Amino acid sequence: MADPSPFPHPERHRAMLARYGFGLFPIPRYRDAAVGPWRVARYGRGPVEGYLPGMVLEPERHVLHHGRTAWMSTSLMELESHAFHVHQATGVVVVAGLGMAMYAHAASLRPEVLRVVVVERAAEVIAVAGAAAGMDYWPRRDKVVVVQADALGDDLAERVLEATGGRRPDYLYADIWAELAAPAAPGDTAWMVRALQPKAAGWWGQELSFGRWCQEHGQAMEPAALTAYAQEVGVPIPASAGYAAFCRDVAAARLPRRPTAGQPGGWRRLWGRLRGARGG
Repeated sequence: MADPSPFPHPERHRAMLARYGFGLFPIPRYRDAAVGPWRVARYGRGPVEGYLPGMVLEPERHVLHHGRTAWMSTSLMELESHAFHVHQATGVVVVAGLGMAMYAHAASLRPEVLRVVVVERAAEVIAVAGAAAGMDYWPRRDKVVVVQADALGDDLAERVLEATGGRRPDYLYADIWAELAAPAAPGDTAWMVRALQPKAAGWWGQELSFGRWCQEHGQAMEPAALTAYAQEVGVPIPASAGYAAFCRDVAAARLPRRPTAGQPGGWRRLWGRLRGARGG
């Protein structure tokens, strides 16, 4: 399990690189594992829909379960929804939420990354992810530090700065909510930003949060609008033409065109992924 697997979905990866300037990333070689009520299991070939438009045939996928509930997977939707944040990883990276350790693995392989600090509060998640993803055998395991702590706890800054040697994070990626683009995500990420003062930051599903904001404000999904949105929510989201195009494509595929006032968006129900609120 020492070597990372090849880039999954190579055609999708090349198309993303050409259109957005970033693509997919290598994932660990997973194996089945179980710790307490948590388990990672392999599933066979099947058609799946991505975060971006279009279906693909996946040869296999691994899924993290808590009891009978699926919390995360190695599916194309997961890979595409993490892709921009992997591309942003540089210097000292802090990721809130370990999940299946895909992000930590991908970030550690980037030569631009010096250290990856993972904040995860559940000891059993740390154990099952470590076993399933073969963390002890990663090529750059030396870069990765796992801190058992609450990403929204009062001691977050103290715990993270201890792991970074007092260095301010270059990038913060927050991924701790029960649903994609959860309503609490922008505010919770802003709280982490105030605590850690990263140079740049983002959260899982922010493309849909941004798209909903553009709908509500009558804004086109362009870099200037993303900058305005980032300033409003208090999260230093990097903006570029390529990323704005990615946001537009995701929103076109996933956001309802006429959201009903007072009702949750269909994309929340469609892409809800139960991990437990504030799972980091």
